[in-house]
Amino acid sequence: MSSVKTILVLGGAGVQNAAVVRELVKNESFSVKLLSRNIKSEECVSLSTLPRVTLVEGDCYDDDVLTAAFRNGGGVEATFVNTNGFAIGEKSEIYWGIRIYEIAYRAGVTHFVYSSLPYVSKKSGFDPRYRVPFVDAKGKVCEYLKAQPTSKMNWSILETGPYPESFLTGGWFPIPREDGTYVFSMPIANGALPFVPIADLAWYARYVFEHPREMEGELLSAAMGHISGETIAAAFTAVTGAPAVFEPSDLLEVAATWPPDLKIGLAGSPGFDDPTLMTMAGQLVPWYTIWQESGGNKGLWTKDYERLDKIHPGRIKTMEQWMRSVGFSTAKRPPFLKTGIFGEPL
Repeated sequence: MSSVKTILVLGGAGVQNAAVVRELVKNESFSVKLLSRNIKSEECVSLSTLPRVTLVEGDCYDDDVLTAAFRNGGGVEATFVNTNGFAIGEKSEIYWGIRIYEIAYRAGVTHFVYSSLPYVSKKSGFDPRYRVPFVDAKGKVCEYLKAQPTSKMNWSILETGPYPESFLTGGWFPIPREDGTYVFSMPIANGALPFVPIADLAWYARYVFEHPREMEGELLSAAMGHISGETIAAAFTAVTGAPAVFEPSDLLEVAATWPPDLKIGLAGSPGFDDPTLMTMAGQLVPWYTIWQESGGNKGLWTKDYERLDKIHPGRIKTMEQWMRSVGFSTAKRPPFLKTGIFGEPL
């Protein structure tokens, strides 16, 4: 048997998967097969230049394509699965999460790693105020995984969260006033966001694959910290020298500015026209509501930061540290998020 473990990465070459692929090949005992619908995309072409990375063209929401990706050429020993609930809707995400597990199991994969989000609706007693379809779908797949044995195919769950690279370079980038003060206007009230830096998320993914026995049947929930609006503004000033303030915006007023039929995702994806793929407001209003009640690492979306410190002592722990690591400045950059709206790039 080869000493190099082949890991099949499913879910295209978006922000998360691209970072995970780049991190995995830092370990010379790993090779990566990346399944993407468009292997000629700029990101795929860039990834193809890395050592031990192979591109496979095809739709990861297709039985025949998945079966071929796991079996053709042999050697796939592990997989990283990151389905896109923004694009495919709750029903499709639940179905494909389970179906991918079944195909991987049948193909003889030994380690199944699922990229997830916390099942907040279950924690809330299914309170509709906190029902986030793309979050709940992943949580329901995790319930299925937790019912499966690990003797033939080990499984692990890597729980993620909002990326600062997307939120703070996109709609939440601060707006300068005439007096030079930058205003962070975000609908999170006095709450906090459990931001997950992309670089650390990828590091945790590699750790899970490097420690399969430690992570056997385990859930690892990643985050930088529960970051408030005031903390973001203070970090911005510390890094850029420009004065900044946080001014909470009204969530419902913000949501009212979004087109009523606007969906996040790519037209043509399975489930895009299904009613369970809710509008932007239907997805994000309950998500932000959760964050409004998450200040101080409380509420429905909590993290074990002591555990994270033990696993990754060098992790990014503060907003100022993250801003310095990415060269954050007063110049707005394009958002990192690559999910489209009505089939168009963000």
